[in-house]
Parts: sequence; C-alpha cells; structure tokens
Amino acid sequence: MKYLYAVMAVFFGFIDLEKIKKLLLSKTGKFAGSVFTGYVMSLSLAPVNMWVLGVAGLVLFLMLSMFFETKKQVFFCTLSFFSAYAFSSINWIEFVMADFGKIPSALSYFVVLLFSTFYIALPYAATNVIAYKFAHKKKSIYVMCFVPVAFILGDVYIYYFLTGFPWTYIGYGFIDSPLKNYAPLTGVLGINLFVYIMCAALSLSVYRKYLFFPVAASILIFAVFLEGSSFVKREEQSVNVAMVQGNIEQSVRNDGSNIRYVLAKYWQLSKDLIEKDSLIIWPESAISYPYEYLKNYISDLDSAFKDKGATLITGTLSYKGKDEVYNSIITIGQSHKTGSQIYSYNKRALVPFGEVVPFASLLRPLGSIFVIPNSSFTYGLENQNPINTGKLSFTPAICYEAIFSGLVSSLDSKDTNGIVMLSVDSWFGPTKGPVQHLNIARMRAMELQKPMLRVTNSGISAYIDERGNIVDKLPSDVSDVLKTTFYPVKGQTLYSKFGNLFTYILCVILLTMGVASIIRKDDPNAEIIEKMVRS
Repeated sequence: MKYLYAVMAVFFGFIDLEKIKKLLLSKTGKFAGSVFTGYVMSLSLAPVNMWVLGVAGLVLFLMLSMFFETKKQVFFCTLSFFSAYAFSSINWIEFVMADFGKIPSALSYFVVLLFSTFYIALPYAATNVIAYKFAHKKKSIYVMCFVPVAFILGDVYIYYFLTGFPWTYIGYGFIDSPLKNYAPLTGVLGINLFVYIMCAALSLSVYRKYLFFPVAASILIFAVFLEGSSFVKREEQSVNVAMVQGNIEQSVRNDGSNIRYVLAKYWQLSKDLIEKDSLIIWPESAISYPYEYLKNYISDLDSAFKDKGATLITGTLSYKGKDEVYNSIITIGQSHKTGSQIYSYNKRALVPFGEVVPFASLLRPLGSIFVIPNSSFTYGLENQNPINTGKLSFTPAICYEAIFSGLVSSLDSKDTNGIVMLSVDSWFGPTKGPVQHLNIARMRAMELQKPMLRVTNSGISAYIDERGNIVDKLPSDVSDVLKTTFYPVKGQTLYSKFGNLFTYILCVILLTMGVASIIRKDDPNAEIIEKMVRS
C-alpha cells in the first residue's frame, strides 16, 4: 500500500490543482464542464441505467453554477448542459431520419443537435436565467430554491409545446432507484423535482454548507420507507394471456399488398393458443389496413374467438369518413356482441413527422424527410372509454402515447384492472430507443400501480407488474409469443386522482421560501456563524 501512496504522490506532484481549478472556472472551462456533466447525466437513462451517474452529473453542474457570474454564462452553460444531455439520450432519432426519411447521416445528426438545443435545452436555459436574475446573486438560494422550479418549468414546457416530447425526463433515469417509490404519489414530474432538490442540496453540501445535507438525505430516506406501499389490491382470479410478437419488417407492414401475409402470420402464431377465457393481444397496426374494409375477415376472426370463449385485443387502422384514418385498438371475440358495432379506441397523441406532418401542405413539397409512410392520421378524441374485454377493463396506450403521463392516467380509474400498451418499435432499429421506451412504459405502470401488458411488433414485448417490475419479456427482433398469467388489480393511486398537484404545491413552497430569503435582511452575524459551522 505504501508503494501505491508513493506512486500517487508522484503522480499528483505533476498536477497543478490550482491551474486545473482556474481552467475549470474560466469561460471555456465552464462551457466544457457543462457539456461533460450533461453527458454524464445522460448515462442514468437506458441502456446504461445508472442513476448514480444522473446524480453525479447534475450535482457537478450545480456546483459549477455557483460560479456563474453573468446571465449570459447562465444561459449558455445551461443550454450546453441540457443540449449534451438530450443529444446523448435521443441520438437514436438519427437512425429514424436516415433510414425512413432517407437523408444523409451527417445532416440527420445535425437536425438532432438542433432539436436537442432549440426544442429541449432552450426552455431550461431561459427559465434558469430568470431564476438567476430573481435570486439577486444569492447563490445558495438560487441553487436550492429557484433552480429546481426553473427546471420543472422546462419539463412542463417540453411536455406541451408543439405536441410535446417529454422523453428525456431525468426521472426515467431513476426508475430502479429508491426515488421510483414517489411515482404513485407525484408521477414522473414529481420525481424530477425531487431529483433537482436532492442534487441541489448535495451540491451545496460539497461547499461545506452542511445544513442542506439533511434535505437530500430526507428525500432518499423517505423514498426507502415508501417501498412496498400500495394503493391497489390484486384480484383473486387471474387470466391466461398470450402476447404475439410478429417481428414483421417495417417495409413489409407499410406495403398494403402484404396485408394477407401479415394477417396470416399473426393467425398462425395465435390459433393454437385460443382457449376459454384467454386473452390474446396483437401489437399496434397488426391489422395494417382499416378494419372496416375487412368485414369478412374481422367477422371470421370474431367468430373463431367467440367459439372458444376467448378475446382478442389488436392494433388496427380504422376509417371514419373522408380523410379520417385512425391508429386504433379494437376488441373482438367473447366481449363483443354479435351484430353490434365494434368499439375502437383511437390514438390521441400522434408522432410529429411520423404519423402526422404539421403544416403538411407547406412541408411535404420540401423533401423526402417530410414524406414518411403512414403520416396522415387523424387525432382521436380526448375523452374515450377504456378497453373492455367483458371481465377486464384496461387503460389503453398506443406507442408514442406512453411518454405522456397525464394522457395515460386520464383514462385510469379505481375500476380499471391494468394497462394495455401496443407499439411498433421497429422504427428505432438497433438503437437504445426500444429500451428507453420500455422504461418509460414501466414508469406509467408505477404511477398508476396497474400491471401492463406491453405488446410490440419487433420487441420488447413484456408483462410489467404494478410495481414496474418486468415479470417476463421477449427480446427484440424475434417472432414469438409471450405466454403469461396476468393478475388484475383494482384501486387508484394519488397521482391518478390528483395528477401533478403535489408537485406544483412543492414548487410554490420553494418559491415562497426563496422569495422570503431574498427580502429578509442579512444577519450581520450569519457569516461568522457559517464559518463556525464549517470549521
């Protein structure tokens, strides 16, 4: 060991720590540090899934922010931090653009960088500048009270602006940490806020402001005590479920001439699994044609499931009139009365430039990037009914909808037994996208404490229990059936009832504390007391 100490002494003898500190606190150093810490924070998300790196990245950035001297520095360093975080997290978009939009890879990466900077990072930078100005250079108040609220405002902005894209919420990086236990109380937005507050307290504690450390410790300890708390109760009767993962290539699915092949494959995978009271689920757009035009096929399928007393939930397209094509879910078989109209749930959140092109008449002529297959869908109504199988009631979610916590919870109630999520993740290709999407789905299950049956065309299909744990799953890029026993629940979480109310109340408390600290006259003895505490 003494030789190790000797080597370390020699090594550090060549390092001028004062020069390094001076470099880090220079304008260039602050910018580079912001980019680096943003990248570190991105490692908390899938596929790395290390929440401690999320803490490390944010704590280091907040430590750096204590040395911001101007609003300009605050703006550009925050912009750099969140740009690096977002770009590293969602660079899978480049594959989608290059593969489906047919644009050069270099250009698509540039577009992802612009999106990360001006859509995701910009609102955080703007709100942080306001927070810095409001704090009147009282750095501790700025970091502890105003920065968390500023970042929450950024979160809210990217949830709603231009249809929203809340994919990069920091809370998704804490899905396997103790902080996940706040999900049924506050939802992912509340977890975001607790992460911001905890990291702010830790960053101040590093500067020997130890009075803030109990704040971070309390958030973590209370989360541990919440482990095992439940707002729902499992029903006694279970259901046999078969989730069919067809793994049909996207190009094949998009070609209408292949409809017979697609339907035949799903039938072959399913026909031997139809049994009394069983539930079989096909993924999003498994019937890749408006089911109204396939009346004979749907009727035969309905009869086949009815004869065995089973139910089929499947993704399909539906046609409601001129220029109204929907991405839908239908339920047929045991739960459907012969001769009655088939109920369809229609997707409410469409993928911009994937399922719908904003300002299509202006943008489509500009190039192939705006001419993507299946990009002319219609938005479903905001208020729709849950999916009903006769014995079970499911909150529905189709692919992109899963990233909107409020959208999914809006159809939840104490009587819904679970969540059915249908998706096509083959758009992501061999990227981190499918794993991130799976973790987002897990968060929805945690928030509502409702088990989820997640069925995708190419993976990752999974049965997620009411705690967000993956009970069983199929890997990506395989054609298979996931057979499992589903345990329905009943009940409703606080988040399902009140949404983000608790998060907003906590933000108001932080702002009140911050404003009170600013307008309060400084105590002339405060500096002396602080030095005594530090010593």
